[in-house]
Amino acid sequence: MIVFSANSRRMLWWICILLCIAECTANGHSAATVQQITHGPKNHFFGYVGHGGTIPWDASGRYIVGLRTNFHDRMPKPDDSAEIVLIDTRNRFRVEVVDRTQAWNQQQGTMLFWIPGAAGSRFLFNDKDPETGVVFSVLYDMKERRRIREFRFGNESIANGGVSPVRDEFAGINYGKITRSREVISYPGAYDHTADEKPANPDSDGLFRIDIKTGERHLLVSYAKLADLILNTEKNRARLGDPDKYPIYVHHTMWSRDGQWIFFLVRGKQNKRPDQSCVIHRDGTGLTKVPYAGHPEWSEKNELILGSKKPEHAGAFNLWDIATSKWSGTIGGKGVFPDTIDDNALSPDAKWYVGSQKRGNECFYTFYHFADGHSVVSPPIPTKAGGGTVRIDPAPRWNRTSDTILVPGLADDGTRQLFLVRLR
Repeated sequence: MIVFSANSRRMLWWICILLCIAECTANGHSAATVQQITHGPKNHFFGYVGHGGTIPWDASGRYIVGLRTNFHDRMPKPDDSAEIVLIDTRNRFRVEVVDRTQAWNQQQGTMLFWIPGAAGSRFLFNDKDPETGVVFSVLYDMKERRRIREFRFGNESIANGGVSPVRDEFAGINYGKITRSREVISYPGAYDHTADEKPANPDSDGLFRIDIKTGERHLLVSYAKLADLILNTEKNRARLGDPDKYPIYVHHTMWSRDGQWIFFLVRGKQNKRPDQSCVIHRDGTGLTKVPYAGHPEWSEKNELILGSKKPEHAGAFNLWDIATSKWSGTIGGKGVFPDTIDDNALSPDAKWYVGSQKRGNECFYTFYHFADGHSVVSPPIPTKAGGGTVRIDPAPRWNRTSDTILVPGLADDGTRQLFLVRLR
């Protein structure tokens, strides 16, 4: 029997790894590597999933915008602030604090988005007035290192739910209404001007489109109209009661890649929710209910990419054509994606699709290459097991060159940190 020393075993392990990478490269395929880029004692994260082209990197690819906090094991209190940070990828991932916000949570962060017309210097985030609790959005200029505009609408907590990938406009939603309804995506202490209104779903509030250049807003669909569309059925009346007394809310707004359509979810109080998906055109026309299964994404052809709950479709995502309201195809196949219900995202160049799967306290990412159907599974990234208000969602976010994703995880010291998963 041959006995190898510790150093020899280590050397053999690295040889095996290199041979695997060489074989993949020789076959025209990729492997995935993982690098932790932030470190404790403070926690670093981005928040929102990379759907609809949500990219944490600026236009140059040098800076990643994110959040830094003192804790990750509880929801923030109304006066807890998170630091807005820029991470310099060309200077050993140096972290610089540039601002602070009181409108954030562990799942969605503060809705950080680079602006399409100025992705090299300007980004949006949400904040909360400490005196009134009113939530608003902030336009920050990285070059000037200051806020250059705040989008405030009186006492209404209307703020960014998602930025168009092609126009300088964002979807505005009432975070006060959300905070009253669901803790995990709430901004604690947020004021809701509709709290005492009758009916519970007024025609003056709902989903807005807000112009970043002018600050003007346009109501695309009201809560009154959504209540008529979704709650006013025999089944929902039996479960929820009078639609005029049961508040619903809009969240998870996601623009199509051409900026013409907005996907959004309509839900209600915690688990007593209609859980209905809808799409609407950016001009307020074409409101339509669509199927919902897991976390959706947009394809390049204005199809919704939806997870599958059917055993015969296991391993594949389903495509829903919003123009025809019919299923139009699949992505992947049997055994490709272990979990199509969890977070997923299409690369900016539309050549790769990434899905995620949690197994206990580890998370894996599956990359699917459209051209040849080849798939790559990442090494495991340590994470929190289970769900709850302080869970760590897989939330993959692509970079602008479609070869790396930014993901969250737990470091060896127990802090929440950011990791890069690179295709090579």
